[in-house]
Amino acid sequence: MDPPDRIPTERFWMRLAEDEGGRVLGRWKLFGCRHGRVLLFNREKKVLVLWDPDTGDHRRVAVPPEIDGKQMVIWNGSVLCAAAAADGGHVHGGFSSCPFKVAVVGVNRDETQMFSCVYSSETGKWSNIIFAVAPFVVFAFAGQAVLGGNALYWLPVGFGHCILKLDLDRHTLAVIERPSNPNSIDLDKCQIILAEDGSLGFATLSNDSLQMWERKVLSEGVSKWVVRKTYELNKVLDLGSGVMIRNLVKMGYADDINVIFLLTNYGVFMLQLDTLQSKKL
Repeated sequence: MDPPDRIPTERFWMRLAEDEGGRVLGRWKLFGCRHGRVLLFNREKKVLVLWDPDTGDHRRVAVPPEIDGKQMVIWNGSVLCAAAAADGGHVHGGFSSCPFKVAVVGVNRDETQMFSCVYSSETGKWSNIIFAVAPFVVFAFAGQAVLGGNALYWLPVGFGHCILKLDLDRHTLAVIERPSNPNSIDLDKCQIILAEDGSLGFATLSNDSLQMWERKVLSEGVSKWVVRKTYELNKVLDLGSGVMIRNLVKMGYADDINVIFLLTNYGVFMLQLDTLQSKKL
């Protein structure tokens, strides 16, 4: 990114004490970042760390004792400002002025049930653990969670394909099928995104096209995936009509600005999905 949005990499250096596992960086897994905070997990110590890169401040949160890393294993998590969904105009602040929530997801030992629970900094407590039957064997969760409205969405990884939804208001888990598109099963070629109204959407990619999907409620009350728009990738990336894109890989997605990052044989591109404005990085 260009100045003043570009921040020097030396600013992003988190210092943890040795008793926090700070000496061995390989013990830490990065779950993602949102609303000015970074979420990391140390499976060995069963502790989450939230870090504010702007101030260097951090908070430790121990996982619930029931999640022992053997019978129940955490695979992913997400952090958000407690007021984010309720107030779209909320300005995110530091730990002392802005309460936060942390959600974790994982699977049980035989990989047939997915679970989640949510920590609130306002109460200092975890919610009850909730479960959803996995429609297939699940052994991981791909990428960073996507926040849409007051729900978090993940892509479970295993012997099948679905979306896991955590409703933060109702405190429920639900399994949603993915769109019926060949590229929806390739984690390098698909991404949970936000639809135009901020609800759940989905993007599938091929070397020549970008297809965006949304959920529509039919007359009988059943929701179904429908294609909202299809675009030629060489046009939206300003590569010219005769250009052939190869080795396309989705690198990531930022839900707060609805931007997807793509790796191609022509370099890395940032594509804003509302305006379709792209930039080579």
